[in-house]
Amino acid sequence: MRPTQTQQNRRQLFFLYFMDCQTPQKPGGSPDQTWDVAERAVRGLYELFAERGLEHCLGFCSEPEVARRQSALLQEMERNGCWQALHFQVRGYRPPGATEDYDWVRPMTWYDYDEQLEAIRLAKDDWEQSMGMAADSFGACCAQANDYTFPILAELGVRQCYVTAPGRWNPSYEIGHLWWGAFPHTRHCSSKSRLAPGELDLYEFPITRGLEPIPAGAPDTWTVTDCRAEAELSFDETMAICEASVRDQIRRDHPVLYLHNPTHNTWDVTDRTSGRRRAVETTIEVGYALAEKLGLELTPTTLAELHAEADRLNAY
Repeated sequence: MRPTQTQQNRRQLFFLYFMDCQTPQKPGGSPDQTWDVAERAVRGLYELFAERGLEHCLGFCSEPEVARRQSALLQEMERNGCWQALHFQVRGYRPPGATEDYDWVRPMTWYDYDEQLEAIRLAKDDWEQSMGMAADSFGACCAQANDYTFPILAELGVRQCYVTAPGRWNPSYEIGHLWWGAFPHTRHCSSKSRLAPGELDLYEFPITRGLEPIPAGAPDTWTVTDCRAEAELSFDETMAICEASVRDQIRRDHPVLYLHNPTHNTWDVTDRTSGRRRAVETTIEVGYALAEKLGLELTPTTLAELHAEADRLNAY
């Protein structure tokens, strides 16, 4: 039987940007973060993108605790045209009605199937009750996950996610990054391996980052450089990362070309003098400049829409 091959879209460069909305004082956040800062971060980032007509590509990915506390704010962003996702940090999480927190040190990487299924199920229900919508998109805080995570997300009805950090390697108990050799770009997930494309409907969106791992400090630990606003990269530094990623996608005959960059609700985005705010603006400028350089149309999109485009192309 003649196989049906994957097709490629070489007209568009898809552009996504998102804010991980983390709980003040929980692991993964900033020690000086407050709920007031968290709100100003959301409002400031929305205003920055709306001023440019780009709110459609902007996502707010909130932990269940944030969805409980700031549901009105996040629902306002959804009405304004921004996409939403469940972002989950198991460390320190306390489900509604529980009397104890989940362990504040142990990351999701070291949870077995049953306990991970229970934790994500509780978090998903918690988030959905607060937000009044289905959590069909998911982000793993700090890229902490294992081979059970993808089949669990698929079982719970999640359709797209950003979980992996290809190139990161730190097997310490506290960090739990096991992404050496992971496929570097978007793909359908596997029920057998966290590292490879597979048979699940669930579609993974690694963020845009450097393709070559660099030493992370401790012996035999590795990281990658990405374009998060907190790094305050220059135009040239941001372009180097983004262009290398997209050119790698082209050389691989990857079905879709995309940029997917992050920030966090840990700083005041309304401060127009902030170097971090300038870094967000730079990422947008690089997107347009790179699309022009490669003869592509920069297309603001969402996780769900790009998943649908990948499926239209019979993507792996």
